[in-house]
Amino acid sequence: MSEEHGSEFNSVDTAAYKSPMLSWSPLAKLFLILSLLVLDIASKTIWMSVFACAIGLTLFLYASSLRPPKALMLLFVYAQVLIIISAFIFMIVTPGASVASWWFLNFTDAGISFAMLIYARATAALLLLYSFAVSTPVPHLAEAMKKLRFPDVFVELMVLMYRYTFLLMETAEKMHLVAECKFGYAGYKKSMSTTSKLAVGVFMRSLDTAERGQVALQCRNYRGEFKSLSSFNKQNKTATVFCALIVCTAVIFFLTQWYGVLPI
Repeated sequence: MSEEHGSEFNSVDTAAYKSPMLSWSPLAKLFLILSLLVLDIASKTIWMSVFACAIGLTLFLYASSLRPPKALMLLFVYAQVLIIISAFIFMIVTPGASVASWWFLNFTDAGISFAMLIYARATAALLLLYSFAVSTPVPHLAEAMKKLRFPDVFVELMVLMYRYTFLLMETAEKMHLVAECKFGYAGYKKSMSTTSKLAVGVFMRSLDTAERGQVALQCRNYRGEFKSLSSFNKQNKTATVFCALIVCTAVIFFLTQWYGVLPI
């Protein structure tokens, strides 16, 4: 299979298994990201979002060894366009003292401040989620969710979806390649017909895969729990302490802003 037909999802998953943060405790990483996300959203000023953005960018670059997957970078660019457009809309509709005007657009001081806050919050949340996605494979996330007492049905369903996604994506890629070889995308009308047939084919294959997978699980005496090898049994205590320090620093920073202790 050619590189241009390679799965972007596979590249992200491969990057997660090659990440320097793979041996970190997934529970510590999950708690770190969720804590920073909550503080980022709840903060009244932009400085907490800037702090979360800096932490997210640092973790993302470190987790990806300064080689982030192309799929994530492309999604980041698309997300930035949407965030900028949304911030611009808030900037021109928020009432306040007029700072500048151009044509029929009126920019206010409150609108500019709110737009900057929206942009910082959204970018920080995006970088934090990226850093977690590129450093934590789904089986590790499932182990962390089990420790947090999530329902077993929810966790096992997530693992099943994760495992069978690779099979369905591989099937879709093969069908897409066959369609291209048979000039199935020559023209708009033919492309629409081929796409619809491809969607139906993938759906039918997914049903067949689910049935065969259920039989295979029953033959292997499946009892509602997936066993998977993990590399974080010997937890990296230094990394866990580092995550705890970041969370404590973020909480202190948030409280000092919330109660107006810091003059920023």
